[in-house]
Amino acid sequence: MSPTQIELGNYNNPPSKIENNEEPKAVSIVQFLKEVRTEFLKISWPSREQVMREFISVVLLVFVLTGIIFLLDKVFEFVVNFFNGGLF
Repeated sequence: MSPTQIELGNYNNPPSKIENNEEPKAVSIVQFLKEVRTEFLKISWPSREQVMREFISVVLLVFVLTGIIFLLDKVFEFVVNFFNGGLF
């Protein structure tokens, strides 16, 4: 619906003129797969060295963040135990 139909409250009468006169083209499965293969060949894949570097970086980051969260957990546990009188 166009904004004027919404503004006027004319919801029951659809527009009489279709703005896009083009019919969608039917594409065969074979043609689709050929186009997929063409697009697939355009992908620039990373090298094995780049993948390994990024993998190691992610693993190290996970370990560092795990350590930080562990330390924060221990600090909060100490603070809670201190205020609850269970320190010693």
